[in-house]
Amino acid sequence: MRTRKTQLRAWLAMTLSIIAIGSRAGDPVFDGSKGPSPAIESASIPPARNVHIVQSGKDLFYFTEQEALEADAHFKKFPPVPRKDRGYTFDADVPPAIQKQMREDLAFIDGITGGGATPLHQKIFGTVNGPAYTKFFVDRVTGIGMDDCGSSNAVACVMPFMNPSKMWLTENFIKFSHPQIARMMVVFHEARHTERNNRNWFHAYCPTPFLDANGRDIRSIWTGSSLAGEPACDVTPFGSYGSSTIMLKNISKFCTNCTDKVKMDASLYAEDQMGRIVDPKAKKDMDADLKP
Repeated sequence: MRTRKTQLRAWLAMTLSIIAIGSRAGDPVFDGSKGPSPAIESASIPPARNVHIVQSGKDLFYFTEQEALEADAHFKKFPPVPRKDRGYTFDADVPPAIQKQMREDLAFIDGITGGGATPLHQKIFGTVNGPAYTKFFVDRVTGIGMDDCGSSNAVACVMPFMNPSKMWLTENFIKFSHPQIARMMVVFHEARHTERNNRNWFHAYCPTPFLDANGRDIRSIWTGSSLAGEPACDVTPFGSYGSSTIMLKNISKFCTNCTDKVKMDASLYAEDQMGRIVDPKAKKDMDADLKP
């Protein structure tokens, strides 16, 4: 697998100039109705940069608002590349086992049937229905490659400054012990990050301290690390954490062909990710939307 560690070390001195991820509480709220991002899939289009902010390794991959803005300005210089077909392609370096797992996972999602959906889910995905989820994914992700995503704990990433419509996977995609629905939560979380017209839904900082209702540190379900002060939260229901939480909660409530275990896993991971919604209004809106 390729590594960016050398590039990251070389760029470390520059990170002080990067504008850190901030809360968007005062920004306009974007929803899912603006459509997919333009396809940027031509190998002839150079990336905005070859390095990104150093990852802490305490949670999943992140990028800064500044990086998203720089990427958007860069790729606007190039006309959109027409897509020959809807869907995605795998890079040659993606191992067969990872390709197989991704195809199986997406086939599982495509096979979901449902009997309803909450209003926020309707706005982002439509009904709880496999083809609707598939359309959401293939409208956004044009390619899948391999990378270390800057951390030994990363599972997947979208690097908007490299290619805003491409997703990279790490070996952890088939090595970590989380259930299939959790793996798909990561994939759809990352698919949301392809949306250039929404500044790629960059993360917000979690508060310090970051405590649950019982006064305990909120920790990453992926790494076990404390998330206080980490860029691992959302301030809107429509961001990457918010939308994937809504997706899983709706699957747990409305899927008509899911096993009890799938529904239980979906609810468990949705509740965990719900804890990352730190804006009071956003949390209130999601609570109202997802009420029993």
